[in-house]
Formats: sequence, C-alpha cells, structure tokens
Amino acid sequence: MSDKKTKQRNSSQSFLKGAFILTLSMIAVKLCGLAQKVLLTNLYGKLGGSFAEFGTALFSNAYELYVPLFTLATVGFPIAVSRLVSESYAKERYNDIKQIYKVAKPFFIVMGVLCFLLMAVGSFFYIEYINSPYSLPAMLVLAPTIFFGCLVSVYRGYYEGLRNMTPTAVSEVLEAFSKIAIGVVLSYIVVNVGANQLTATGTLFGLTFDSMDEAYRTLVSISVAASIFGITMGSVIAFLYLRIRFSVKKGDIPEDYYLRSVEAISKRETFIKMCKTALPVGIGALVMSISSTIDATIIQNLMYNMAVTQPEALLAEFNHVLDSEITKDKITIHTCIWGYYSASVTLSSLVVAVTQVFGTSAMPNVTNAYTKGNKAELKESIETVLRLTTMFAFPCAIGLAVLAEPVLSLVYSGNPNISQFGGEVLQVLGISVIFMGTITPICSMLQGVGKVKTTMYIYIFGTISKIIVSYLFARNVHINIVGAAIGSLISNFLMCTVAMFLLVRSTKIMPNFVTSAIKPMVGALLCGGCAYLCSYVFNLHVLISIVISAIFYVLVLLILHTFTRNEILMLPKGKNIVIILEKLHLIG
Repeated sequence: MSDKKTKQRNSSQSFLKGAFILTLSMIAVKLCGLAQKVLLTNLYGKLGGSFAEFGTALFSNAYELYVPLFTLATVGFPIAVSRLVSESYAKERYNDIKQIYKVAKPFFIVMGVLCFLLMAVGSFFYIEYINSPYSLPAMLVLAPTIFFGCLVSVYRGYYEGLRNMTPTAVSEVLEAFSKIAIGVVLSYIVVNVGANQLTATGTLFGLTFDSMDEAYRTLVSISVAASIFGITMGSVIAFLYLRIRFSVKKGDIPEDYYLRSVEAISKRETFIKMCKTALPVGIGALVMSISSTIDATIIQNLMYNMAVTQPEALLAEFNHVLDSEITKDKITIHTCIWGYYSASVTLSSLVVAVTQVFGTSAMPNVTNAYTKGNKAELKESIETVLRLTTMFAFPCAIGLAVLAEPVLSLVYSGNPNISQFGGEVLQVLGISVIFMGTITPICSMLQGVGKVKTTMYIYIFGTISKIIVSYLFARNVHINIVGAAIGSLISNFLMCTVAMFLLVRSTKIMPNFVTSAIKPMVGALLCGGCAYLCSYVFNLHVLISIVISAIFYVLVLLILHTFTRNEILMLPKGKNIVIILEKLHLIG
C-alpha cells in the first residue's frame, strides 16, 4: 500500500475513533439529561393537575436565555481554538499551539464573567416578557454555568484540535452524571420536604401564599432550580478535571516538540487569527441561539394571547385537559402548552446531539487534509462524515415520526397529556431531524475548509426563515404549538440544501450520494415501515418494535453494502465481524 493511501486510511481511522469516543460520551450525556427531565416530569406529575407540563416548561425557559448568552460568551472561540490548533499541529508549529492556549484563556474568563452577570440581571426582564415569573429561580441558579462553561470550552477546543477526543468525552460524562447525582436528588428532597410542609402547616419554607395552587407552583419552581444546581456543579467538576489533566499531562505535547518547533507568532497576531475564525462562526451560532430564544418568546406570547382572547378555542384544541386549578388565571396556560413542545424537543435533540459529535470530530481531520492539499483524504473525510451522519440521523428521524406518541408514552409514563399533544409536535420534529441532524456536520466541514463566514450567512438565513414560518403557522389557533415544529422543518431543510451545495462548490468535491444519502434513506424508510407494522399492526411494545426495526435497518444497510471495512473495525470485535461480513460479501 502506498504512503499516501496509508495516511488516508489513518486519517479516516482517526476520525472514526474520535467520533466513536465522542458518540459514546454524548449518548451517556443525553441519556442522563433525558433521565433528569423524565424523573422530574414524573415527580411533578404526582402533584396532580398539569404540573408535569409546567415543570418541563420552566426547565426549558431557563435554557432559552442561557444558550444565546453562553454562545455570546464563547463567540465561536472553541471552534477557532480547535481549528487553529489542528492547523498548527499539521504544520508542526507546536509553539503556536501553546500561544493559542495562552491567548484564549483570559478572553474566556472575561467573557464568562460578563455574560454570567448579564444572565443574572437579564433574567428579571426576560420572565416579564414571556409572562413566566416562576422561571426566575432556575435562571438565576443556571447563570454561573456560563462562567465555568467558558473555562471548559478552552480545554475542549484545545484537545479536539489535537484530535484527542478522550478529555472532552470524560469531562462530558462527569458533567452529565452530576445532573443525576446532585440535581435530581436535590429536586426530590425539595418536593418531598415542601409538600410535607404545605400539608402540615400550609407554608412553604417559611413563605405564605394566597392559595395552595400558587404554593405548589412555587414548589415546582424551586424544585426545578434545585435540579439545575446539579448542572451548575457539573460544569465546575468538568472544569476541575480538564484543568488538572492539562497540568499533569503538560498539554499532551512532549517538551522536545516545543524545542524543535519554530518560534511562535506574537500574541497579537494569534488573537487576530482567532478572531477572524471565531467571529463569523460565533455570530452564526449566536444567531441560531438567539433565534431559538426569539422563537420561544414569540410562540409563548402567541399562546398567551390566545389564552386571553380565545381561551375556549385554545383549550378545545387540547381537549380541555388543562384543568382550572392551574389555568384559572391564564398566566400558566401558555407555559403548559410550551411544555408539550419542550418535551418533544428533548427527544429530537438526542439525535442532533450525536450528529454534532460527527461534525466536532470531523473538523480537525478536514482542516488537516485541506491544509496539506490532500484532496483524496479530504474527499474520504467528507464522505465518511456524511455517511455516518445519515446512517444515524435518517432512521432515528423516521422512527420518531412514526412512533411519536408511543415513544413519548414510554418516556413520560403517567403523563398522557404529554404523549398525546407532544406526539403531534414530535411527528413533525421527527421529519425535521433529517435536516437538523445533517446541517451541523456540513457546516463544521465548511468551517474546516475555511468558509467560516459562509456558515454564518447560512445560520442567519435559517433563523429568519424559521421565525417567519413559525409565526405564520403558530398564530393559527388550530395549529398553535405545532407551528413551531413546522418552522423548524422548513428552515432546516432550506439550510441543509444550501449548505450542501456550498460545500460541494467550495471543495470542488462531489460526494458519492448513493452511499452517503440514498442507501441510508432507503434503509430508514423500510425501518419506519417495519416500526409501523410492529407497533400499530401487531401491537408490540414500543421497545420491542424499536429493537426489531433497528435490527432490520442494519440488515438492509448490509445488503446494500453501505458499511466500509474501517467503520466495522471500530466496533468491539471488529476484526472478527469484518472476516464474517467479507465472507458473506456484505461490506462495501
């Protein structure tokens, strides 16, 4: 085998290894996050009424302000650090890598402090605008996470640039388990102690209320804040792990590498290079984050206005399940409805989070190949990313759309309102996942080949289209909250189409769409059909339907020769599996 082909194979394996490590950690992270929300939703559901939806919405509202402010705090610098470290490593400019770290760290500290204060103060204004005063405690407790998240981002960007995904994966898992170990436990303590106090004395932690309805809403609000405290502590633990590891391992670069490297460029020049990469990326990410907040604000205000001007028509759409105890003052109707949407987004985001890992892991490889001018390696990296993304996203998307209500019933057991009304939302969001899951890896590859401004314009375009479409549909009382899902579907389809076109034009590489898109889609559609038959025709349990459909999907992909040898080798016992599949002629 030629040296060129060997390097190409090693690059592919490096990407696959990194993607595999980050995927495992992301699955653990998202399962912990899902478990946290499910446990809390079921906990609040036991209080009666519509407190389950109410608690879910409060949890979501805290993040609607946090996400854009965290994005503003980092301003795309983690991606810039990753890209510049990868570029410097490819050129063996190791002193530049040290300089990048020295320049990035103080910037993150300053931005973290500023945005932490901005969220702490801004929370008071945001809750007034969305008419959700009970969201305030959770927002205030979440605010410090911005600061520690910024510190964590320095190290994650650094290690990802070195194509060492293990530190990022370990820190993410530590952060995730803290949500359960600290957050959920505290929430249960708050609810149990608070409920006992209300029953015994009619007061809650020394506070008195005009009605028990108000008291229980306050109890849920404090409990959500207690849960989010676990998230804040998780970011602290993740930072401590990364900082200690960086000190012990000396940045994972041997000292003699620095000695034989050329002198580093100045701090000023380093900062300028980081800004040129970070600002367009950061602006694009910030626009997407702000769009989510704007979307949430607009949709909740639309729902609130409907509750005031068309209460009977709105409640009729939800079969009058939002009982009078929690909706009589009309200030919580829209919050409960938003809870249905938030519950559905929680599931759809699981898929998107995993495909984002493919983009994170791919960018250093794409940058490395592009910097060296190795077109064959670049083509293989792009095709591998696309194939892994579509093989994972497509069946999950179709499966969520087909099994929307049964899946929500399984996850949020004991809360039939969420499964029924959230299911209507998830059917649309499921299809949207096809494009939501693909857009981030494509944009990561565009950033990897230097088209950072291009991704910014794509995100701006997507944001504008989402806000317009969501507003046009959600203002119809008969469509209401499903309008937000329709906006997501249309905007992500447009972004994905434009981004793919620009990637092909920028790299002058036409990927093999038969193996990277058509075969996975054929398999996904057949998988969806199998899921429908199992669940609705043969009335099998949803878990059994999912397992059977997943096995069927893998068999279809094998028959279509979709997998490559390198991809199979990354699996446990991969060599043995390869031998068997080669004998059966099932490897592409």
